[in-house]
Amino acid sequence: MKRVCTYFMSSLMIAIILVSMSACGNSKAGQTEMSAETAVESQTATVEQTTEIEEQVYNSGNENAGNSEPVAEPEPEPARPVIICIDPGHGGSEEGTKETYDGNLVMEKNLNARIASSLKSYLEQYNNVQVILTRSSDVNMGLGERMNYAASNNADYFISVHVNSRSQDEVNSTGSMVLMSCSRYQPSNAKVSSLYDTERLLAKSILSKLNGLGLLIANDFNVENTEGILQRPTTVGETYPDGSPADYYGLIYRGTNAGIPTIIVEHAFLSNESDYRNFLCTDAKLDALARADAEGIAAALGL
Repeated sequence: MKRVCTYFMSSLMIAIILVSMSACGNSKAGQTEMSAETAVESQTATVEQTTEIEEQVYNSGNENAGNSEPVAEPEPEPARPVIICIDPGHGGSEEGTKETYDGNLVMEKNLNARIASSLKSYLEQYNNVQVILTRSSDVNMGLGERMNYAASNNADYFISVHVNSRSQDEVNSTGSMVLMSCSRYQPSNAKVSSLYDTERLLAKSILSKLNGLGLLIANDFNVENTEGILQRPTTVGETYPDGSPADYYGLIYRGTNAGIPTIIVEHAFLSNESDYRNFLCTDAKLDALARADAEGIAAALGL
């Protein structure tokens, strides 16, 4: 609009100047009038052309804006999976407890491996879960090596799989139990807000599912009075940095220091023939234990 006004004023001034010169003569006046008219017409045409061009550019811009493709928003980063480390207890020359049934030597390490492998498969059916095994073959592994493997793979939880053997105080031990930390020590590198509460939640949830199979709370190690949960402090006076008693079980002690919630699931007593026949003697029975574990873990963690 400003440009149009400028052109119009210029044309008007030229016309005034040319008209004022008409006093110089009739012939010159005629020529001047013609020149003035021509100049005004030329300037007017220029203004009209400029305005038309500006309108075309404006309209073209609006059309392009209306037809432009929407810009796609970037995809959100996928949520980090929950990493669960499953530890088949013993292995290699460390056979664990063993008994002979029907002429066959039954070793704990092999039962643990079968339960752990099946547990991995069941847990992997849940969304956004990654499962790792400390061992997938019959090899020796130290407790520190097992926990270091879990920590180096950024595991959020550590579940060690075992079957039990009676203590010296009980002749006919039967049932299931879960071992967890005896301390509320919370290291700065902890994966969760409370290692103690998380371990207890996992323990009770898994025991509930095992009880549903008919594998009841054990009648040994006094866990029948502690809801099936065994917590055992060290016997040598060692403490955690907060001054609380350290754990007796080396794996749980290492898990606490690594900041990873760690439990040991003792599924049944291999030393009890009834437990063996009902829960440990076939792959199908071992898979049922693994399924109960997976359901208990999923319920506790909200998978």
